[in-house]
Amino acid sequence: MAAAATAPARRARTSSPYVRTKTKSAPAHPSRAPVRRPGGHLIPIAVGTATAVRQLPDSSLMVRLTRGRAWIAVLGVLLTGIVAVNVATLSFAASQGHVEKNIQALEKENSLLRARDATRSGAARVRHEAAARGLAAAPIDQVGRVKASAHDARVAAQRLAAAGPGY
Repeated sequence: MAAAATAPARRARTSSPYVRTKTKSAPAHPSRAPVRRPGGHLIPIAVGTATAVRQLPDSSLMVRLTRGRAWIAVLGVLLTGIVAVNVATLSFAASQGHVEKNIQALEKENSLLRARDATRSGAARVRHEAAARGLAAAPIDQVGRVKASAHDARVAAQRLAAAGPGY
């Protein structure tokens, strides 16, 4: 009885203005299969990996490794790996600079070649060369299609044969 008298009295639970009410979820449709999200099969692998990584610092291998001289060798190998990755990155950046320089040189050369081609095959130059050889452009109203027949092909073949093997 004395123990009951010294124990603090419990307050009766009063209803709060913030009362949680139970919500009813929609019943599952019996004919529909449960929705499977992509990648769900990877979750057990991720959980297993996370558990293994979480337990790694407390493993006996890590405790022995960090308390011995092997730790210095492991750190040396890791630092060497970091340096190697940085050197490889710098070499890739340097080679990218050379490639960029080659691209710019080729673009400049392409521009020069296009300009040279435009001057050599321009309409004014072609007209000048044609006039020098005694050719003239036909008037637009005289330009039309030529209809060839089998007889025309025979005549052309005879003329080519008469011209000789060099033609």
